[in-house]
Amino acid sequence: MSSDDGGAARAAAGGAEPSHETMGARGVLERLRLLTRLAGLTYLAITVIARLPMAILPLTTLVMVVSWTDEILLGGYAAGTVALSIAVAVPVYGIITHRVGQRLVLLFCVVANIFAVLWLIAESYALPSAGDVSVMRLIMACALTGVTTAPVAALARIRWAFESQRLASRTLLNSSLAFESVADVVAIVLGAAITGIISVFWLPYTTLFLVIGINLLTVTAFAVIRIRGTQVAQSRPAEEPCASVRVRQRLIWFPVAGMGMLGLLLGSMQSSLVSFAVNFDAVNTVGLLYAILGISSLVAALIVILLRVRTSTWGAWLLSALLLTLVSLPVSVPDSLPTMAMSLVAEGVLVGVALIVTDSVAISVAPTRMLDVVMTSTIAALLTGTALGLTWGASLGDLVGYNSALLLPLLSALGYLVLAHLYGFFWRRVFEEPMPRVSRGGRAAPRRPRHAASPVEADGGGEG
Repeated sequence: MSSDDGGAARAAAGGAEPSHETMGARGVLERLRLLTRLAGLTYLAITVIARLPMAILPLTTLVMVVSWTDEILLGGYAAGTVALSIAVAVPVYGIITHRVGQRLVLLFCVVANIFAVLWLIAESYALPSAGDVSVMRLIMACALTGVTTAPVAALARIRWAFESQRLASRTLLNSSLAFESVADVVAIVLGAAITGIISVFWLPYTTLFLVIGINLLTVTAFAVIRIRGTQVAQSRPAEEPCASVRVRQRLIWFPVAGMGMLGLLLGSMQSSLVSFAVNFDAVNTVGLLYAILGISSLVAALIVILLRVRTSTWGAWLLSALLLTLVSLPVSVPDSLPTMAMSLVAEGVLVGVALIVTDSVAISVAPTRMLDVVMTSTIAALLTGTALGLTWGASLGDLVGYNSALLLPLLSALGYLVLAHLYGFFWRRVFEEPMPRVSRGGRAAPRRPRHAASPVEADGGGEG
């Protein structure tokens, strides 16, 4: 083993891990260096590019169907079917990988998704000259495309969780999850930008051929490549108190549902933007408008990471939810493309922060043995919310116009705020409210919380 690998092994093993105070401004570089030593820059780049199909397919399907049929409702249902099918498949693939391994699952997805995408293109092209039978075949093609999309984001998180548990390293877990959160935002940005640019300069379905290429190259590479890690046996993490585990098992579903609300916001924004763009006869600009939201989300997420803002607390969730609700108000009133673009910049900033915060909260409250379940659930919830947002936004846009459809992101932000309040209420009640103790002399002893804080909270983890 080289000196670099040895240093990475010692860092990953939890020996001499830098504290929150000593890392300072070098914290982000140290985290990136740790991931690079364990996995390599090639692996990190592949994990970002390989998750692009999950971001590209629903939006491309939406733009492609609406461009060829001028039917917003059909486009919303087709894109929603793709996103919902991906969401349903994610936990199923998570279970299967425990039995047969990730490699077989990913290689199957590569081959099957290529045929599904080609079928989707053929059915979409035949829509203008066909009837209801072709619509049913289109929905079936959308479902098959979603089911066969490789769940790279969820599987990458599971890999990191397994490696961090094997090496007993909370620093590795925090660093990898911060990277994964940024990688998801990057995928959303690139997917929207690629779809928008190609839709403007080429035919809408051209993006789907790019998805085929990504499957063949990067998803296949992700199936083959492995985190290098170290073969040195390490001590296992200490067992968590049973009472704390039981409480946090109930709390984890609040951030999972919160991620679903963010997905609902993103999905309804996509379909609402289509309705908005059709009103101005500029449907091909949907991808570019959505990319504006994505780019501002990425910038905000990177700032949170670089500043090492503590994002795993209920207070961080509550503040981000409140600000997200406030900036969602102007999005429902623009009457021109420039004003919509400016509104999306502010919306994107808070969406990026909210994605980081929700991911951090979910990991901080999750018991160690449930990390893989929680990671899979957050991805599935995000995609399920996106699917519902796509269909509901398209229905409102088709029936009552884009102004009503643009209210859905605001309602989603309100739901996200309610979940933040509930999570904060139960967290304070269980972990922060003191319980009186009476000493032998009859005097009130110092008060203490009912349960100890979670390991991530105590370790200063869960930060951006």
